[in-house]
Amino acid sequence: MAETLNTRTLDLKAVRRQFDDNGYCVIPGVLSAEELDVARAALERVQLEDEVHGTALRYGPSLSNQRIWVLLNRAEEFVNLALHPVMLTVIRELLGYDDVLLSTMSANITGPGGDQGIGRLHADQSFLPGTFPQRLLVNTAFFLDDYTEDNGATVYVPGSHKSPEEPSAEMPAPSQLARITGRAGDIALWDGFLHHATGLNRTVDQQRRGVIATYFPPFLRTQENWCRTLDPRLLDKYPGLAALTGFEEWRTMGGVDGGRGRGLNF
Repeated sequence: MAETLNTRTLDLKAVRRQFDDNGYCVIPGVLSAEELDVARAALERVQLEDEVHGTALRYGPSLSNQRIWVLLNRAEEFVNLALHPVMLTVIRELLGYDDVLLSTMSANITGPGGDQGIGRLHADQSFLPGTFPQRLLVNTAFFLDDYTEDNGATVYVPGSHKSPEEPSAEMPAPSQLARITGRAGDIALWDGFLHHATGLNRTVDQQRRGVIATYFPPFLRTQENWCRTLDPRLLDKYPGLAALTGFEEWRTMGGVDGGRGRGLNF
């Protein structure tokens, strides 16, 4: 893994250029070896909990893939990923707002043997009309393992982030797809318009684990209703988490008791 990146060495102009041109970007070496070990251990613990309780959410052929939702409640180690300064710096640049919201945070794990029919082509901003002109969503994935062509790296349709067309109901031919690959400790960010899907894990002994965090501008309703599901004890413990999960007012939105104390007159 490359030397860990920080906000001082981050080239935002290069990141923005790659993101706008390609619909995604991969930033190498964001997680340190220690951060990577902590995140992996936390995810393994959560996976085991779901197995023990019989609640593992599996999908795909032979149920080789697994999804784990609401990671903030499952292990506090994931709060530090949601608040990661390098990732948030890039998110704010790409969305154009200093205040952003965490829409949802989950893990997506591809296991060995998923060699057919897993991915479904989709665009994450599909809750809006396909012709809506403004980017209102950026997704990010923390790579806990290498993302390779063989172990299920995310596939995408090149140039699709520039088209208003809805994703095809059928997967395109392999020659029309490309893959978002990288090393463990990297992060990938992709445009809400990009047509993409979970890749197929054709290995016999590799997992491909990623922690997926989705970010919105501050005026959108998030996918996860954090005000109902988030463990409230986390709010005092992690500065910045309340704003990130929609507990704090933004301008005139999300106020409590009419926003008293703001000095606003209508």
